[in-house]
Amino acid sequence: MREISFSEADVQAIDHDRYQHPDPRVQRHMEILCLKHHAASYNLSHQDIATLAGCSLSTVQRTLSAYTEGGLERLRQVAVKESHSELDDHRGCLEEIFAKEELPRSVKHAQHIIEQHTGICRGQTQVRHFLHRLGLKPRKVAAIPIPPKSTLEEHVKTQAEFRENQLEPRLEEARQGLRQVLFVDAAHFVHASFLGVIWCLARMCVRAASGRKRYNVLGALDSVTHKLITVTNHSYINAESVCLLLRAVAAAATPGIPITLVLDNARYQKCAVVADLAKQLGIEMFVPAQLLAQPQPD
Repeated sequence: MREISFSEADVQAIDHDRYQHPDPRVQRHMEILCLKHHAASYNLSHQDIATLAGCSLSTVQRTLSAYTEGGLERLRQVAVKESHSELDDHRGCLEEIFAKEELPRSVKHAQHIIEQHTGICRGQTQVRHFLHRLGLKPRKVAAIPIPPKSTLEEHVKTQAEFRENQLEPRLEEARQGLRQVLFVDAAHFVHASFLGVIWCLARMCVRAASGRKRYNVLGALDSVTHKLITVTNHSYINAESVCLLLRAVAAAATPGIPITLVLDNARYQKCAVVADLAKQLGIEMFVPAQLLAQPQPD
């Protein structure tokens, strides 16, 4: 049986890594070295070490040889065998197809695309693993509100022009203290449970509210101070709610400074009652032009 001497620093590192190293394979290597270090004291053979470490005799021999040749760092470098699939030979082509030509709606759809372009037929499990290797994940499609008869490029251009020519000048006045700009929107909270998914043998039921109670908040957020002015109720947000908010904003404003409210295209914010009150209070109701061009649902 070969004799191996361990330095004090290596002994301390072995005692640490046999429990603390994140890779269990390295932990086993360190356990073998620890047993080898104490082999002379307890008269342990290599077969005894293999039995106590729960591995084969050849594993003990390879571990000791690796330590002799490269020390602890050699044992910490665990070689990970990467699986290779025939699909990987077509990886560049398929990445370009999935990125530019056709996004797969499902694994089955991706399976069809791969077979169509490469002639390789693989099961859905293999295709799913391959898609993950490409960095693809099933992600929920996000909606971008775009006016009718407008392309995405036209919409982006219109938004940029609005921000540069209309919104930014008002915000710059607000930063200089010459104007107060507030962003207005409503939020509607529902007293209900949002249930998740759990792995179980039978469907689990939990007590929950009916979801009929609502708590509505109409708020105006100052663009500079971030002060929030709100109007709340348990019924609906309507023109009366907007009028209450206008009065609250006017009461909290600094006298002599013009006020601008940046709004969305909600109908209750554009009715005659709201417009007349805003005019009386000297408040500018600022609705972006591209929103005014959008038809409102009945």
